[in-house]
Amino acid sequence: MVQSIDGWVSEDNVVRFLEYVSRYVGYDYGELDEVALTGAVDHTDDESVDGWFSYPLEGVPPLTVSLARTVGGSVVSVRVQGQIEGALAARLETLLDLL
Repeated sequence: MVQSIDGWVSEDNVVRFLEYVSRYVGYDYGELDEVALTGAVDHTDDESVDGWFSYPLEGVPPLTVSLARTVGGSVVSVRVQGQIEGALAARLETLLDLL
């Protein structure tokens, strides 16, 4: 079991990433989540300890997804935290590789 999986996705794939992760844990990601996330990463900074935006996905297991823009880049750093079992860890790592 791992506690955290880190990686990055392109800015255009943040919503897609969250939709997939939500499906993996049985969280009903929807329109209200999109509204809550609108502009959430605009003023984040992945080089700052307190520059990340965190969002809970209350599925099984419950996860916290933290997001932050890379300085000078067009990607968003991602950190997924929770009690992540082997199969879920492999899915998340593959998803980060693809997006």
